Amino acid sequence: MVLAITVTPAQGQTPASSITNATWKQYRDEYMPSPLCAKDEIALWSCMEHQRVFSLCSSRVVTRTSGYMQYRASDEGKLTFMFPSVKRPPKGVFKYTSFMNGDASVEFVNNGYQYALFDSFRAGSSIFVTAPGSPQAPTEIQCESSQTLQVNYTMRLMYDSGVWTQD
Repeated sequence: MVLAITVTPAQGQTPASSITNATWKQYRDEYMPSPLCAKDEIALWSCMEHQRVFSLCSSRVVTRTSGYMQYRASDEGKLTFMFPSVKRPPKGVFKYTSFMNGDASVEFVNNGYQYALFDSFRAGSSIFVTAPGSPQAPTEIQCESSQTLQVNYTMRLMYDSGVWTQD
């Protein structure tokens, strides 16, 4: 597996050229298929927990105005949740953060529920879900390490689509 350890760009700067020049052909072997993503899609992030599968599926090319990212969840093989409900460019829907320690996350809000897909560089992956107005800690679903949010091509898609934030 090829992982990128790069310093997150300062506001208004572009990421390293190893990210902005990354191609699908270079990195396609880093992505494992997901039963929730079509053959012509990339599983940017996946999590399996017992009979449930969670995936962030994407078109192979995503910009601010074209392509899409879509979060999908299934239970015992049946699709139970899809966000957004229609395929659309991810800007304004998702937020990607690449942390200085190598961790990365994708966040979104649906009907007041806050979701965070988290990829730890040194440990497993998790999903954190916070109910609207809840004073309690988020519910965490732990899963095997995915580490595809740190792949250079994923980072390029996040940057090109306008969802990359700095932290």
